[in-house]
This record gives sequence, structure tokens and C-alpha cells, in this order.
Amino acid sequence: MERYKGVKFNYKQVAKSFTTAQEPLLQLNRWAYLFSQLGLTPVHSEGAYGNHSYRTGSSSFIITKSGMVPTEDVDEDSFAHIIAFENSANCFLFEGPSIPSSETLLHGLIYTSSPYITAILHGHCSLFLKYATALDLPITRTFHPYGTRELAESALDIINTSTRFFILRDHGFVALGESMEEAGNLTLDILTKLLQLIQKR
Repeated sequence: MERYKGVKFNYKQVAKSFTTAQEPLLQLNRWAYLFSQLGLTPVHSEGAYGNHSYRTGSSSFIITKSGMVPTEDVDEDSFAHIIAFENSANCFLFEGPSIPSSETLLHGLIYTSSPYITAILHGHCSLFLKYATALDLPITRTFHPYGTRELAESALDIINTSTRFFILRDHGFVALGESMEEAGNLTLDILTKLLQLIQKR
């Protein structure tokens, strides 16, 4: 896995805090914590390998911060509210005290291209990568470094209205949903299938 070196986009903080409904934030935090406990977003010295978000508007969304360490209780400092993206400057405008996740571009492009998607959960599991073909999971064509436009665009190449779970080649998995519950439960279903597959081998 590529060593984490921080975000690869420009960013501009437009407010030191954000206002959002508490229940969606609680749900997002719950899934982030659960994934970390299941090893789907391995925790390292600078945070966790993974990032999660939910849509708040046509082009805005709440996303976990860069280097978030998931905790059982909600810490609003662990999230950022993306309110706009300046494409020419490769710059995200955000609200909140913390820098948004390194994969914010991936989330942003998916929301823009797929208006029916309202939640994205992204994690890393070496067994998903190893058994992706056996599980019949869609896989992007080529590897790209984390946090890059190329990585985000490779995801768009395989997403259609029926795609809800796919593998970023040699990188990680992405679960999409019209709700966080849909994306989260889909991941758990595929994890169950993975464990059943391994047991049979």
C-alpha cells in the first residue's frame, strides 16, 4: 500500500465550523468506527486507511477528515463539509476545523456523476483485493496512486446505475448507496461472502 503523504489537492477553509443534522453524522461515525474495528479501514500511526461521506446537497457533502482515527463517540472535528470545488485550481472549499480526506476528489466526482448516490464508504482490505475475481466484483482497469484525479476517474469508468460495490485496482474497495445503511450493509454482506469463500478453500 502506498505510504500516506497527505492530501494531493488544494483546499481553502471558508468557515471554522459547519452545521449539519446530527443523525446522519452519527450514522457516518458509526460506520467509520465499525469498519475500523472489523479491519476494513486499518488504523495506522497517522489515522486510518479509509474515508467515508454522505451527500448534503447537489455538490456538497460531509467527509471524514484527513488522518481520522475513528472513535465510538462522535468528534465533529473528525469531519469536514465540502461546499464547492474549483476545478481550474484543483481546490476544495470546505467548512470545519480539519482538512478533508485525501480521497475527497474520488467522493466528489462520484457524487457529481451519480446523483442517485447519497453515501460512499471507502476502505482497504487485502482479502477483498485477493478474492475480487472469485467474488465477481468489478475492478478498475489500472492502478493509480491514492488521492489523484486519475484514480477518481478510473472509478467513474466502471460505475453505472447497478454498480454499488467495486474494487480500485491494487488499492481498496468502494461501497455506494442511496443511504449509508445500504452502502454499509452491502459491505458487510460481501464480507460475509468473502469469509464463506475462504472457509471452503
